[in-house]
Amino acid sequence: MKKSPFYQISTRQELADALNMRLKSLSYVLYKLDPQSLYTIFSISKKSGGKREITAPKKPLANIQSKIANVLMLQPENSALRSKASHGFIKNKSILTNATVHRNKNYVLNTDIQDFFPSFSFGRVLGFFKKNNAFMMDHKVAVALTNLCCYKKKLPQGAPSSPPITNLIFHIVDFKIIKLARKYNLDYTRYVDDLTFSTNEKSFPKFSQNFLNELNALITHEGFKLNEDKTHLEYKNSRQEVTGVIVNKKLNVHKEFYKNTRAMADNLYKNTEFTIDGKLGTINQLDGRFNYINQLVRYNKKSIKRKVAYKTKYNVEKKDFNHQSRFTLFSGKEQ
Repeated sequence: MKKSPFYQISTRQELADALNMRLKSLSYVLYKLDPQSLYTIFSISKKSGGKREITAPKKPLANIQSKIANVLMLQPENSALRSKASHGFIKNKSILTNATVHRNKNYVLNTDIQDFFPSFSFGRVLGFFKKNNAFMMDHKVAVALTNLCCYKKKLPQGAPSSPPITNLIFHIVDFKIIKLARKYNLDYTRYVDDLTFSTNEKSFPKFSQNFLNELNALITHEGFKLNEDKTHLEYKNSRQEVTGVIVNKKLNVHKEFYKNTRAMADNLYKNTEFTIDGKLGTINQLDGRFNYINQLVRYNKKSIKRKVAYKTKYNVEKKDFNHQSRFTLFSGKEQ
């Protein structure tokens, strides 16, 4: 097992050195500042409805957590090569690589883990840093590091250090789920707290409840809880969706999302403003929607068989590019 830069450190000075910062700055955040003042808490709307609470660190804690995240990302469990199931917050993986695994399947089963980040308690994180063979940290230093990463005795959703920590701790659970999925001839991926399974086995609906019972027992044993309200089996003749991406044939966006984005752009051009969910939208929000659509289009247009990179106006040589041929390079969504 690859040793972490945090491996067997026994002093706060060694912790500061591993984070490439001064001990004085580290101690100031740890012992001088009020933890309640180090975070901003707000809510954002979820696609499925309702609100998601975000606990975002303020500077200078955010800078320290980013340094911690950079160190933890060096661990194999946070690499694309070693992470067999996880696609969230891992280099070269995304919601698109997560969705691709389940493209064009007879059945897609989606569920998620309830209160994922808060399920990682202070004690669980502390125990990992102390006992995991890649870390084996001294108790006092492990407490200091855990204090930097936790808020109100749990991992906050919104902290840069939280995702790599969850990937490290949940790594062994992923392997247990993979083993269970293989028993039912299922492909399995996880994007943070979203668990997706898919198969072409025609008999799977008959055994889907048995699988869910075993999965629920496994997850509960590991200290987590499945969200039954978010558990649903999707058939090929209906819309199959994985982390917001349609996967029936090729990766695609909801028609409603695409049409609404076009309408927003149209309103912006005609009226100099547009709305999202009844509120005035911003250029950054619209740009994000365009980037999301374009990301899917570009991903689909990379030919796997021909290994041909997809051309755009950004990589076509000027001598081959003119106004008349310009739009022949783009799909309808790109235009």
